[in-house]
Parts: sequence; C-alpha cells; structure tokens
Amino acid sequence: MTRNVKIIFSTHAKDISDEPEITELVGEYTIQNGKRYLRYEKDGLRAFLKITDDSLSVIYSGAMTSRMEYAPGVTTTGSFKTPEGLLDALAETERLTVIEGSGSVLRVSLRYKLSLSGTFVSNYDIEINCLKM
Repeated sequence: MTRNVKIIFSTHAKDISDEPEITELVGEYTIQNGKRYLRYEKDGLRAFLKITDDSLSVIYSGAMTSRMEYAPGVTTTGSFKTPEGLLDALAETERLTVIEGSGSVLRVSLRYKLSLSGTFVSNYDIEINCLKM
C-alpha cells in the first residue's frame, strides 16, 4: 500500500533555539513486509525513512548525503557528506515512539543527542506527523 501524505515536521534543537521549526511537505508513505517507509523531497534533497517499532533509519541524497540510525537506548554512528567535507555523527537516542492511526496515518516522536566530529551539537526533539491528503 502506497499513499500520498502531508508530512508535518516539528524539529526542536533545544540547545540552539527556544522554538521548534515547523515544516510541511508532501511525501509518499508505504507499508511493506511490516515496515513503514516515508519518502519526500525538500530543497533539492531526497529523503528516505525506514520506520519500525524500535528503530528509525534516515537516508538523505542530493547536495548532501547522510545515513543515520536511531534506536532507543543505543548510541549509533553515521555521517553527513557535504560539499565542505565529511562530518562523522554520533546519535544517542533516548526515545522513539511510533503510533499508527488515532487521527494520523503515522506519528513518530524522536528524542536524541547529536554530536558531529566529536563536538556536541544539541538535544533534539523531532515529531513527524503524516496525515491523509
């Protein structure tokens, strides 16, 4: 099953900004073999998210490429490749909640600490809400 969805992102970098950044996009939501997939494009970047009940994989391609994994209680490594160079990333995931239904097609809540090239960046709270079009 594939359907077009409205995606509302709320991204709050707690150590950088007092207010969350809200972004609304249109994307594609698919369920296949018990896994959920979300695809969208923003500012020339293509994003692919693989969502299970206990993990989230995020892959970006385009002007920047990256691959990050998030799983509660686990510290994971990834990278961001930009025109300026490669940044090693470390994500310490505190919480990942995945809810289907209840007014949304899918709702994902993620809290993690991010470090890039050994330097702490911020504590992040991310909410992803997928709505029927």
